[in-house]
Amino acid sequence: MKTPRLLVLSPPCHQPVNRAVYRELAVRHGIAIHLVVPHRLNVGGQWRDTPATDAAPYELTLLDIAGTHGRLQRFLGLEAIAAAWKPTHVLVDNDPATLMTRQAALACKDAQVWALTAENLTPHYLRDFAAGLKALKPARMAGPLLTWFLRRLVHPRVSRVFTLSRDGTRVMEAMGCQATQIPLGFDPALFSIQPEAMIAATRAKLGLRDRTIAYFGRLTPEKGVHLLLQSLATMKDLPWQFLVDHFGDYATPYTEELKTLIAELGLADRVVYFDAKHDEMPGFMNAADIVVLPSLSTPKWKEQYGRVMPEAMACGKVVVGSDSGAIPELIGSFGHVFPEGDTAALARLLRDLLSRNDLAESGRRAAAYAHETLSIARQAKIWADLLNT
Repeated sequence: MKTPRLLVLSPPCHQPVNRAVYRELAVRHGIAIHLVVPHRLNVGGQWRDTPATDAAPYELTLLDIAGTHGRLQRFLGLEAIAAAWKPTHVLVDNDPATLMTRQAALACKDAQVWALTAENLTPHYLRDFAAGLKALKPARMAGPLLTWFLRRLVHPRVSRVFTLSRDGTRVMEAMGCQATQIPLGFDPALFSIQPEAMIAATRAKLGLRDRTIAYFGRLTPEKGVHLLLQSLATMKDLPWQFLVDHFGDYATPYTEELKTLIAELGLADRVVYFDAKHDEMPGFMNAADIVVLPSLSTPKWKEQYGRVMPEAMACGKVVVGSDSGAIPELIGSFGHVFPEGDTAALARLLRDLLSRNDLAESGRRAAAYAHETLSIARQAKIWADLLNT
């Protein structure tokens, strides 16, 4: 068997924090890795340069990327790197139905091609095409046709697809793919239970005096933050504060709606805002008591993973999530689940948790579970075992 050499094509690794699992794979398992990331990436309609990075235990190349649509992006100059580096495996950090995966297959003809996808919904190409036709929306008609074409063009060349949930595995296997489920691992060097003095200092800096309910993650309608606010509005008789990122760099109409809703519900004096980079998030997570992810499914989306849940669990927090998509599977018996969209059920659950004295002990059990099963260590081991097979 050849010594494994892994070439990774990863737009998400534009952010250095997303490279931690490859550091783990290189250092702990001795895998030779060449990581290719975009020199610049279009995020939210804006081109952003890849941040400068320190020395890493893998080769790193920044290439220009063509295209802004996820399914149509490709790296410029990849073929020369593939020819020189001669990988045994290439991992595309993207859905298999993409031009990037096809590019990898053509450039690395002697390598096994892997893809990593968050997809967890059964595709309905004809239904979606018909809906776009009825609405006279060319983009909505083209989308399902493009995905259908790419799946048939690219999937036969992909030897394995990594999924993030049982639903994702089921969907990919139904398409004829060999699927392996992995966690989207958190970095335990960042996310862990901090000393009490450090937590107290963060809470004092933020002005947190009462038990704190927090939301971490993207501020988009499908994440259901408006439902959480509606639940909190029924609990004004209890002492609590709400911690949330104001996402000043990513302001959207939805964030403005949330600010208006906070004022209308009379919650302004309960809300504490923060602004942090990803590597600063553990401090804010440690400052909370309860972390909520109230995701709301739509006809085109359900929660694909919910990365903030294992991160918060690793910090010893009690987590509460809706039953959308992967959330119940992810937190298992180490968190609390409510029916998505049911604000009354969420309020009852939060009332009960605020009255309990065992939140810290529950959080410690959740942290032990998360560190054992959901970190980059677990994700890297799964990959290393397959690379060495």
